Amino acid sequence: MKRTGLILMLVIFALTGMAMAQDYWEYPATISSTGYGTASAEPDVASVVFGVNITRSKPDVAVNDAAQLIEAAMAAARREGVEGEDMQTTSYSLWVQEVWDDYDYEYTGEMEYVVTHYIKADIRDISSVGDVLAAVVTAGANSINGVSFYVEDTATLYVEARQRAAEHARDKAEQLADNFGVTLGEISSISEWTNNYYPASGMAYDNYGGGLGYYAESPPVTPGAYTISVEVSATYEIIQ
Repeated sequence: MKRTGLILMLVIFALTGMAMAQDYWEYPATISSTGYGTASAEPDVASVVFGVNITRSKPDVAVNDAAQLIEAAMAAARREGVEGEDMQTTSYSLWVQEVWDDYDYEYTGEMEYVVTHYIKADIRDISSVGDVLAAVVTAGANSINGVSFYVEDTATLYVEARQRAAEHARDKAEQLADNFGVTLGEISSISEWTNNYYPASGMAYDNYGGGLGYYAESPPVTPGAYTISVEVSATYEIIQ
């Protein structure tokens, strides 16, 4: 009896496991599609990174000269309408290096000190970007690491791009269902990915100006369009 009972229990467990495995692997048939949507607007803010890169024979002189030049450049930016709260330091470095003699192609044994100080400034009057660049270079900056443009409030753009992506995903799923002669059922999953495109111009100036009173003309700067893209993936059950 004990042996018969044990065999019966094993048979029940085996049948139960088979049933559970069968339920586990029986997934509904689905159709998945991905839609793409974009929305664009004219940028209303320009972001500029300007700074100083100087070399001196003494560390205190390098630090002081860099501070004076960057302060002068920031003051020039403020005179062109850039608010103080829209400027912030992005990097500051000080290092020592051995002087290289380009004539004899060897190190001289003398040491020199390099200071770099970079500021990011947000310019809210797009039309004044060129004037700001010229002003900071004339006042003290000798390096500008590019200009980028963006839209400050992107909520409306995201709504527009997301709606277009969702409609695109739905249209593709309906087309697939029609092509295969099936009917779309309930949505089982939805996923979203976003991406921003920041229009940017290349480096406007490099090692120019340095607060030596050089005249710098306002460069032509074109903001282009700021674009947000959204991808939406949707999975639908197929009605058999």
